[in-house]
Amino acid sequence: MSCFMGIDAGTSGIKAIVIDENGTVRGSGYHECDVLNPRPGWAEQAPQMWWETCCQAVKKAVEQSGCGKEIAGIGFSGQMQGTVFIDKEHRSISNCMIWLDQRSTEQVMEIEQLISDEEALQATANTCLNSFWAPKILWAKKYWPDVYEKIDKVIFTKDYLRLRMTGEVATEVSDASLSFLLDVAKRKWSDEMFQRLDIPKSFAPKCVESCDVAGYLLESVAKDWGLTAGIPVVAGGGDQPAGGVGTGIVKPGVVGATIGTSGVVFGCTDKPLIDHKKRALMTMAHSVPDKWCYLGLVLTAGGSFKWVRDNIFAEKKAEFAVQGKDIYDYMTAQAAKAKPGCEGLTFLPYFNGEKTPISDEKARAVFFGLSSRHNSGDLCRSVMEGVTFALRDTIEICREFGMEVNEVRANGGGAKSDLWLQIQADIYNANVVTMNMEEGPAAGGAIMAAVGCGTFGSVPEACEHILKVEKVVEPIRENVKLYDDYYDTYRELYPALKEIYSKQDQKVKKYL
Repeated sequence: MSCFMGIDAGTSGIKAIVIDENGTVRGSGYHECDVLNPRPGWAEQAPQMWWETCCQAVKKAVEQSGCGKEIAGIGFSGQMQGTVFIDKEHRSISNCMIWLDQRSTEQVMEIEQLISDEEALQATANTCLNSFWAPKILWAKKYWPDVYEKIDKVIFTKDYLRLRMTGEVATEVSDASLSFLLDVAKRKWSDEMFQRLDIPKSFAPKCVESCDVAGYLLESVAKDWGLTAGIPVVAGGGDQPAGGVGTGIVKPGVVGATIGTSGVVFGCTDKPLIDHKKRALMTMAHSVPDKWCYLGLVLTAGGSFKWVRDNIFAEKKAEFAVQGKDIYDYMTAQAAKAKPGCEGLTFLPYFNGEKTPISDEKARAVFFGLSSRHNSGDLCRSVMEGVTFALRDTIEICREFGMEVNEVRANGGGAKSDLWLQIQADIYNANVVTMNMEEGPAAGGAIMAAVGCGTFGSVPEACEHILKVEKVVEPIRENVKLYDDYYDTYRELYPALKEIYSKQDQKVKKYL
């Protein structure tokens, strides 16, 4: 029986899984990655670190699977909007400005002077955000001239890993959709956008569909990993479209919610969804041919819970590590003891600014309503609730567009916690469903590999064969009303703080 590998190049780490054509997970491996924050608002990672981490994760997955020579193809998922500059020798020439990076706000403002919002929506289906390629490239042109002069191509995170695996430079339509340089409706690079922004079209790599074969595994890499040289490596997709494939969100009417380092609400459409309000709702070509998708992004979702782990529970984390226990299980157990709503303790998860719907890089995290009655369990639960309120913002935009949201497919770390699943069901007022594949993005990569290798004729066919509903969590009616009340409070906090955020940002820069 043929097997397929999916590699998910996430922000917090890289995951590799091996599945067979029936969807059974035969092996998995994971290794963490670090994010560098050299200045406030900056977020970088070293591409070489990705490669080393990827090698470790893949070797573990292959060893665990025991079927390295049966792996017929490899597919990808990867953190989106990362900007990797490579030279003519295919070497990275700087750290990658990842999606969390906020440094190019000045360039977004310049772009908005050149291109109106309506023109941008017509050309790219999106309004410009400082996480996109275009403003980051223009920032490098101004502030990293030595780097800019060496650029031959710009690629995304997963594309760098594929380059190291195959020697071929390429990207694909889902990731490219958030470059601000792709005609999303036509699924090809926009000559107009390159010209108007004065960015060389030569920077753009070949752009293919997600399930297209983009190269073949090099002999040296195959030998190191215990695989067969020359097996096809498909283009893969951005982590959200790939996660959509891995959870079966491949047709309209199904919505997904992912709580990883970031948080995302994701859905599929038959044509590009255009939001004429500036709420950072992003529209992309899906990893499914002839389908499009949209997402709303919470910058720091599971990352907020990780911050609590590393700062409030640091000693307990070290103690549990020695004992081989999971500190997250302990934190969740503490949160479960707190009351829904935490007696008014409300958390804004804006550690590194926020995207949907406020799009404000100056926003920062807040615990509101903290009293002497609250304890560490309340802090944990309020973070879970605050992140879920932030995701609900996008679900409300979906409802505004006339979509019924009665089922939400959960993915990421938030899908592994029964408590967080219930909190999501209560706050969304919708059934929350988990699928048999825990790691949606990596599973999506493997499914795309199976399609690219010809084992299945299409992505929907592969999803129907491989994916099954595992659990359904229904909302608790009395909690729905309670959370509706506290969601109103959550929605009132950012407008009240917006000007203060801006003033505080100026003070921080003044004293750096």
